Amino acid sequence: MEFPAALTSPRAGNTFCGVPVAQAWQDLALWEVFFDRAGVESVIELGTFQGGMALFFAVQGMVRGFTMTTIDHNMDRCDVADVLRRFKCELLTMDLLGESAVDEMTAILARLPKPTLLYCDNGHKPTEWNRFVPLLAPGDFAAVHDWGTEFGPENLDPCPEFFLQAEAESIQSMTRFFRI
Repeated sequence: MEFPAALTSPRAGNTFCGVPVAQAWQDLALWEVFFDRAGVESVIELGTFQGGMALFFAVQGMVRGFTMTTIDHNMDRCDVADVLRRFKCELLTMDLLGESAVDEMTAILARLPKPTLLYCDNGHKPTEWNRFVPLLAPGDFAAVHDWGTEFGPENLDPCPEFFLQAEAESIQSMTRFFRI
């Protein structure tokens, strides 16, 4: 039996509620498991692009009661900005590589409820990881997309504790989760 591309490839034109996402469907199921087990109170997504994952997170946040913030340097590309705002998602425009980004992220993290998940999925994942993950508090979580292509074990120095590692590997997920 051949599975549909949506079940095997994050680059198969997959969508969530009609908005493009760079996730395979089993990855969205893995996110469900993460939210069930981690009990986060806030999520920060780095890299909004068209807004598909932000929409997935915003819906999860509305139902589960966590706050959602998405950050990109160009929110004009986000096709669902108005919908995200209706779901109480905070949309921030920020140059994550700019000089003031660490100070801005420090301020954002200080005002959000804990534990927080920081999801690195912008265009410079190793830089984002090295700049922002050290700002997280013990008990927070970090996740990174494009594991094995744009980011991998060589970028983890020091390496925080993996979370859901066996589950992610068993479905060949391109996302990895970590407990800080």
